[in-house]
Amino acid sequence: MSPSVVKGSSVTFTCSSDADPPVTQSGYSLYKDGHFISSGQNHTISDIQPSHRGLYYCQAWNNISWRGIALINSTEVQLDVQYRPENISISMDPPHVVEGSSVNLSCSSAANPAADNYTWYRASVSSSSSLLQVGSGQVLSLPSMEASHTGLYLCQARNPLGQNNSTEMMLAIKEKDHGSHSLPILAGFGVFVFVTLLLLLLLFFWLKQRTRAEKNQTVYDLRLSSRGSSSSASEPSNSVYANIHALPSSPPPVVSAQDTPPHSQRKSHHERDVNTVPTSYEDEVTYSTVTIKARNPSLPHHTNNSRVAPDSRFKAGENDDSVIYASLAESS
Repeated sequence: MSPSVVKGSSVTFTCSSDADPPVTQSGYSLYKDGHFISSGQNHTISDIQPSHRGLYYCQAWNNISWRGIALINSTEVQLDVQYRPENISISMDPPHVVEGSSVNLSCSSAANPAADNYTWYRASVSSSSSLLQVGSGQVLSLPSMEASHTGLYLCQARNPLGQNNSTEMMLAIKEKDHGSHSLPILAGFGVFVFVTLLLLLLLFFWLKQRTRAEKNQTVYDLRLSSRGSSSSASEPSNSVYANIHALPSSPPPVVSAQDTPPHSQRKSHHERDVNTVPTSYEDEVTYSTVTIKARNPSLPHHTNNSRVAPDSRFKAGENDDSVIYASLAESS
């Protein structure tokens, strides 16, 4: 048994049984979905609400048990509470709409029996008192949003017990967010600036290192040049000055072969050429190239296979810068 009542009405539950002795008034109890409601043979609910829906049963007891069972339950009764649509709401998908995009408006409600009819109305923003029916069904679809679609929307749900309206919802076109399109541009510009600054920083350090290297190289070259100049200045200068004086010519003495000592005959060819004087009374000077190599001041100085004339004079300094002065004089 499933009695139906309408929301807001009243209902009375009455328990009865056959027993000997009869069940007293206090021997009856009322339960809903297994939970104790009240005791007594009658139970009245004056304002039925959807929350009162459920399974009800009575329990009777007369102080006599049968086969160990003292309490007897009645059959269950399903109480069905009916009401017209309520708690009607509208949902929008997507939540933000731009011009040209599609949008779906869905209507939902709580009703018993369920709502079997939905009607959509739109009120203009300027005048919300006048409603214009724009569709029917639980879902209202707008395939391409336009400016004319903006306004206040409401849904009306209906079932056999009545109808009810939802709260109004504003549908408006959201302006396109130009800033979101500029975000990639700004991000790219930021990366470009960062890379440029990094390259400039690397270039600055490279130029700094190069300038420092060139400066060090210049200092090194200057040091090498100064060391070369110092070594050149400290090297002994071996200068040879040769002065040859030609005295007035005089007739050479006549020397016979017998008067020539034996060792004089072994003179070198060079010495014979030097001692050979022309018969002419004219002054003749013979220059010969003499190469003198640097010597160690600690070693004695010797000429290479040459003999010095008795009137030749040599002066040598005591330090490394030895200067040799040679004077050769011939008389005719």
